[in-house]
Amino acid sequence: MGEWKKSGCILCAQNCGLELEIENNRIVKVRGDKDNPRSLGYCCQKGLKIAHYAHNGDRLYYPLKKAGDRHVRISWEQAIGEISEKLLSIKEDHGPKSFAYVGGGNVGGQMEVGIGLRLLGLLGSRYYYSSLAQEFSNVFWVDGRVAGKQGLTSVADAHGADTLVAWGWNGWMSHQEPRTRLLIKEFAENPHKKLLVIDPRLSETAKFADLHLALRPGSDTLLLKAIIRIILEQEWEDKKYLEDHVSGWEEVAQLFSGFEAKRAVEEVCGLNYEDVVETARLIAQTKSCIHQDLGIYMNRNSTLNNYLLHILRAVTGRLAVEGGQIFPAFLYPMGSDSDERHPKTWRTVKHKMFPVLGVFPPAILPDEILHDHPERIRALIVSACNPLRSWPDTLAYEKAFQALELSVCIDIAYTETARLSDYVLPSLSYLESYDTTCFNYSYPEFYFQMRQPVLEPLSPEAKEGSAIILELIKAMGFLPELPDRLYGAGQQGLTSYLGAINAYFLENPQHAKLAPLILAETLGKALGSVNQALIAGLLINSSKGFKAGAAAIGYPPDITMAEKMYQDIVGHPQGLILARFQGDNFQMLHTPDKKLALSIEELFEPLQAATIDKERAELELPEHYPLILHAGLHHETVANTMLRNPQWNGSRRWATMLMHEADAGNLGLTDGDKAEITTKASTALIEVEISPHAARGCVYIRHGGGLVYEGSKYGVNVNELVQSTDRDEMCTPMHRRIPCRVEAVGE
Repeated sequence: MGEWKKSGCILCAQNCGLELEIENNRIVKVRGDKDNPRSLGYCCQKGLKIAHYAHNGDRLYYPLKKAGDRHVRISWEQAIGEISEKLLSIKEDHGPKSFAYVGGGNVGGQMEVGIGLRLLGLLGSRYYYSSLAQEFSNVFWVDGRVAGKQGLTSVADAHGADTLVAWGWNGWMSHQEPRTRLLIKEFAENPHKKLLVIDPRLSETAKFADLHLALRPGSDTLLLKAIIRIILEQEWEDKKYLEDHVSGWEEVAQLFSGFEAKRAVEEVCGLNYEDVVETARLIAQTKSCIHQDLGIYMNRNSTLNNYLLHILRAVTGRLAVEGGQIFPAFLYPMGSDSDERHPKTWRTVKHKMFPVLGVFPPAILPDEILHDHPERIRALIVSACNPLRSWPDTLAYEKAFQALELSVCIDIAYTETARLSDYVLPSLSYLESYDTTCFNYSYPEFYFQMRQPVLEPLSPEAKEGSAIILELIKAMGFLPELPDRLYGAGQQGLTSYLGAINAYFLENPQHAKLAPLILAETLGKALGSVNQALIAGLLINSSKGFKAGAAAIGYPPDITMAEKMYQDIVGHPQGLILARFQGDNFQMLHTPDKKLALSIEELFEPLQAATIDKERAELELPEHYPLILHAGLHHETVANTMLRNPQWNGSRRWATMLMHEADAGNLGLTDGDKAEITTKASTALIEVEISPHAARGCVYIRHGGGLVYEGSKYGVNVNELVQSTDRDEMCTPMHRRIPCRVEAVGE
């Protein structure tokens, strides 16, 4: 028998609590952790297969350097020395805009980002690219405008709602809410609750719905305008809420004057008007929330649609309230405020694109490398991320990596990105290290879990990603020599260390801007983990609001608070409630009047321009590409590229293209046939799966294919079928609307 240890899943942002049975340093069994205060024992199929993440044939065990067309083993001393020397040389020759930091953690942990962004700053760059800007730039931008500051990202409070609207979200397969399948079942079985699904296809979630609006693909804008117009016509708006909590409503309301809701619904969206009226009534007159997903985020008019969703929430009084859309509490924000209206906000050299939440969009990174401007990007550090499979336009990424002067990959596995990189550095897996995420997503209670090692390192040479970057910073001479007393103070506890480091900064104020790095170096040595030190630093430097919330549940409101919280975190590997924020959710806003700033003038013209006739014309597909490819699905058979061994799916079909039976019949295709799919970018051969979950006129290929595992490639890499130009004004890839054609393949 092995030993059961508590941990958390690292395969999606829910981070459900897990218990892992460890025997001979291997995971032999997995179950949901009933002691986890958020997931309460719930977990999905991906979490149960987490052993495939830690134990796989592509694990990295020592540093590698490219030599010709292969990689050879080198020492850490050589790797750190050569990389740091090349980074400084590239900066000296080409300036700070020549360097970008990519990834910096994923849904399993983000502590490394704190060190990686410091490395960026020390090199003079601000070019940070991550998957956050692959899906969420549009909604984060809208959130920032409405809430007064980027970083105040909003989420649906579905567990507190009586009506749940799943808009372009297939929660049964993609989760994104704590205990999602139990939540969906509760809505389906409780006569006092309603589940509404707005999705062109009969998804697994739609089968549980009280009402399914199978709208025409891409017509979401007109449906949103129609619902808002119906609410105003019926006088269902929450007038008191609008007066008390919203600024700019008067000018926004005028944008819906005269809109022909019934005509839009019936002629373009293809829906029954009375069903849409009932949807509007339930949203307006019950305790409702709307959970949107890729059907909004990666589809046409994404920025406008996210804005319309917030207008809908505001007009019905469902924003910043329990059971509606909330701004969650946080220990540290998901990203920085990078409002493009500020003159100091960087833009990219080629596309002049700005970051959102401090993050630049992956869709344009190859272009920012593959051009002849003297300040083009020439060096990348890619960590805990696999752009060569996870990001759009794989063919462009392959060319871009070949054009770089320096590429460094930090990961646990020999990924497709690692195979093209100059240096490959082995990191500890998330089950061999300490880490946490920013996906707490609750208010007023703040849940926190520091995932602790449940496995001994599979390689004695692997290091925390944050520790690797810290070594590069030290090798480049950016960290001053530090006194022994700082290293020793951490051995005495956080309170003692806090006194010592405050005294150090009083003596050396010029080093205060290096505080996170000094803490990582000195306290990290004492704790044996850079990530642990960074988590302790977050507690020490937490906001007044967070400290008030911690005091409210009993933590001492003095200098010992951080140490007491840290001790509790270490003593509760299953996670715990660390604070209860005071005041209502509107207190989270950064607007001067603590009201929702609903007037976003840049979107007024696009909103008015989205007329019935214009939208109808733009929804037409080109004759030679008559179908819509949905490039990627949130699905239980998909774990991005973190589960590399195809055996994790067992006998389940996953490497297929889903099609509606009518579309397949028109093309002479049957289930299991091979078909050729062609887009502007490329062509692929794939097995057809006739599915009741496919909408007519659409085909679906999951992400996670095209991986090279133990030397063999399996599945279709859908990102080879996507061009980087298939993007919107925020440079978000429109994965839900890639024009394509499908043809039968002869014997």
